[in-house]
Amino acid sequence: MIARDPSAQPPRPDLGWLRHRSLRRPAAAGGAAQPPASAVADFFTGRGARPPRPGRTVPAPAPEPQASSSLDLSEPAATTPAPASSSLDLSEPATPVPMPVPVPAPTPAPVPARTGPPRRPVPRVAPRGRTILTQRGPTVTLNRVQSGVGTLTIEAVCSPAVGDIRLGALYQLAGGTSSVVQHATGLPVAPRDSRRPVITGSRGEFDRLTVDLRQVRSLLRMLVYAFSESGRELAWGGTLVTTTFGGARIELPLDLGRHGGPIALLSLYNIDGEFVLRAEAEKVDGAARDVARLFGFERITWADDRTPAL
Repeated sequence: MIARDPSAQPPRPDLGWLRHRSLRRPAAAGGAAQPPASAVADFFTGRGARPPRPGRTVPAPAPEPQASSSLDLSEPAATTPAPASSSLDLSEPATPVPMPVPVPAPTPAPVPARTGPPRRPVPRVAPRGRTILTQRGPTVTLNRVQSGVGTLTIEAVCSPAVGDIRLGALYQLAGGTSSVVQHATGLPVAPRDSRRPVITGSRGEFDRLTVDLRQVRSLLRMLVYAFSESGRELAWGGTLVTTTFGGARIELPLDLGRHGGPIALLSLYNIDGEFVLRAEAEKVDGAARDVARLFGFERITWADDRTPAL
């Protein structure tokens, strides 16, 4: 390095403080101690802290951490973060959902009351009981025992003063046969010439019809009618009596006035194994053939007004 002449250098006014500074006086006894030279050297080299100024107390250095028993030259381990939850939810807390309030079921509309007449119970015949058929109560139903055990007997109970009243029956069987039972004209059984007739006509004290209830399934329907054997006009009276095997009676009064033709008296229908009896009391002008046409027995053919074609 080339040394220059100081006299040739420009003046330095900033160095005046060097001419007027006072020398450091030695510290009096009991004064503040001067920092050691090693501390000044460390300050300039950057290895230590800045030396304190005279007259100022230096705080004691913080105690160094105790070294562990093991030699660990690695960098300090980073702080392990707390485990995060499975899902990150940064939204605001959800508003509680109110519980649903149960809604009562709607009340069904009331069923309107029936405007028609009330249903009447099916009239029955008590065992050994007695039932009279009238215009206001023309029907009665036999139970299965009364319709299926023994025989059903139908008689015209009339005094001799009434005249020669005779009974006949139009019938229809399950096999399709339809004809007439009329004991007064030589047709006593149905079906004709059967060894096990379903209906039998006979004459005792009164004219009688008998139904074999062991063959109840064979008989679909039957109509009992009355007529004068002589064909003359009669003053009708008496009672048509139907008797079950157990002794129950169904009675139909015959106070019908004077009439010269046949009269449809009683119909019988097989409804699911039970016989329903109905009072007809229908006066008919003509003969037996006209009764059959009036009540729908169209499958019967006739030789004349009173005799069917066999």
